[in-house]
Amino acid sequence: MSALQFPANALPNSLEDFLHKVRNAAGSPLRMPIQLRWGGGLGGAVHAVQIVASWAQQNNGDLPLRLPAAFSEQENTRERFASTLPGMAALYFADSIQCDGVSFNRHKALEVVAPRVTAMQTESFRDTLRGQGAALCCFSGARNEFLTSLYAYPEPGRVREVSDFRVLLPRMLTQLGVRASVLLKEGQLDYLSGLVYQLFLNADEHGSYDADGNRYEHAIRGIAVRMTAVHDVPSLIKYAGEDTSLRAFLVKQAYLTKDKSRKSAEKDKSLTNAEDEKLPDPIHLVEISVFDTGPGLALRWLADRGRRSYSEISPEEELEAVQSCFQKHSTTKASQYFGLGLPMALMAMKHLNAFMTLRTGRLSLYQDFSKSDTLEFKPTNRFTKAKQLAEIAGTGYTICFRVK
Repeated sequence: MSALQFPANALPNSLEDFLHKVRNAAGSPLRMPIQLRWGGGLGGAVHAVQIVASWAQQNNGDLPLRLPAAFSEQENTRERFASTLPGMAALYFADSIQCDGVSFNRHKALEVVAPRVTAMQTESFRDTLRGQGAALCCFSGARNEFLTSLYAYPEPGRVREVSDFRVLLPRMLTQLGVRASVLLKEGQLDYLSGLVYQLFLNADEHGSYDADGNRYEHAIRGIAVRMTAVHDVPSLIKYAGEDTSLRAFLVKQAYLTKDKSRKSAEKDKSLTNAEDEKLPDPIHLVEISVFDTGPGLALRWLADRGRRSYSEISPEEELEAVQSCFQKHSTTKASQYFGLGLPMALMAMKHLNAFMTLRTGRLSLYQDFSKSDTLEFKPTNRFTKAKQLAEIAGTGYTICFRVK
């Protein structure tokens, strides 16, 4: 059986096309590249993890992973692959590994993941991922599943307090060379940390269990922070394809790089003309992601009403359920903090001119907080209605903002 070739272009438009192939080819092996373009930035790495999990959950028990011969021949190639979120996920979910037709011991492959997990456990954040990124990943069933940075005790439901996340987030950013104190005022950091805290609470509660409440044998949940330097805006915009929301955000940031005095210049030029311009300096973006590989927001929200699959949920009902998750006092944990703190978290993202995305179920939503009319949490569809999205495993949020 021919393998599904994971795209090296890990931007949402390309990944969504690939997810359709995954859903239409149950039982097919997965062929992964050693690394993704742009290092999996702009939410691509988290999105890729969700797709790997979709492949794994769909095949359920026969998960052959195919990798280039260099993976078996060169230790540094194995380390490079295992130092990325999609690489860790692929090795974790796979049942067997083949390198150009030759079997490779899966346990030996996982040995190169172990130092990364140890770095997560010891809070050596710079050593958790390759490049300008850091991650805290909880692998269900693993010895270090309940990382001490995230859990007060090694068991489900014992996530640390919001005050611990208030300390954790700036520490992760600092190890990437980003001074949170420069970017955020005290209150804004409080509420942004509170948002990340609440999102991870929901990942802990629902990311490891299916719609029937049964614990997955294999599942991942976590937090990722990274710095992405965009050197070639026109090429990146080209690869973004139909993702007009991302293209518009990048163009806006590119103009700020070219001439800070022209903050509203994108309003005076067409998107097409802006894409053709070569911009002199790179754009530096910080991304904060929270993700899991569970059943997704809407299915979990509607499980109490007897829904067990997305085929039983209309697109309109799914969107309404997801939006309900963010209304005051309406998270699945009924957290009072989140209900009261969401408006302040939105103010923090507004201050940062952040671009927030959410991929769950059959929905890909976004909200561009750099727009002047953004006063409330009201995400909209990321792609046109003509682009029907395939069901994806779990829920992935990314908050992206420029730092310099």
